[in-house]
Amino acid sequence: MYTRFTSLIQGLALKVALPFTLFFPVFATAHPHAWVDTNTYIESDDTHITALHMTWAFDAETSTYMLQGEDVSPEKKDATLHKLAQGVVGNMYNEHYFTYLYDGNEPVRYKEARHPQLIQDGNKLVLSFELPLSSPIAFKDKKFKLYIYDETYFVDMSWLDKSNIQLSEQLATQCTNELLAPKASDELRAYTLSLASDVAPDNTIGQLFSQKYQLHCQ
Repeated sequence: MYTRFTSLIQGLALKVALPFTLFFPVFATAHPHAWVDTNTYIESDDTHITALHMTWAFDAETSTYMLQGEDVSPEKKDATLHKLAQGVVGNMYNEHYFTYLYDGNEPVRYKEARHPQLIQDGNKLVLSFELPLSSPIAFKDKKFKLYIYDETYFVDMSWLDKSNIQLSEQLATQCTNELLAPKASDELRAYTLSLASDVAPDNTIGQLFSQKYQLHCQ
């Protein structure tokens, strides 16, 4: 069974963990099986980074799955989406929220995520939440790296372009930034296409398909 990104998808649906082949029968082979378009706002005060604000848009098919069996009648929809948002964000706690920030080479820890919200935008569900840093981090003369990925690459998580990462006014005036594409080889891509959804997950491939966002502050 998949035990990592299942906490996200299955947490949204508040269902018992089952093999993903039962949930996505049309995806018999190949990774990824779902897609998330990410947007990130990096918050700071005049001297310290304080939080990350996340907005994740799920693909239409995954969004449909998330709502299966849920009461989305007009009078119940808001309560249902609120319940699902709390469930998925809570389940991501042990997965570091699939978000990896480094101060130089030192990993940054977060407090528990807050303000989870789930809305429906057309045929897609959009999740938002705030990740406060465990302690504010001074950004002067620092280099930061940010990744967002599922370790198994069961779900592709990506920024569509650099404009999907916004900076506070203080960071924008004192830092330069770039978004680097992943450097996965053709051999690795062929390997992911060969993976069946009912085999043990490979926790080594997600980072290899992850974009890298770099922030250099003066």
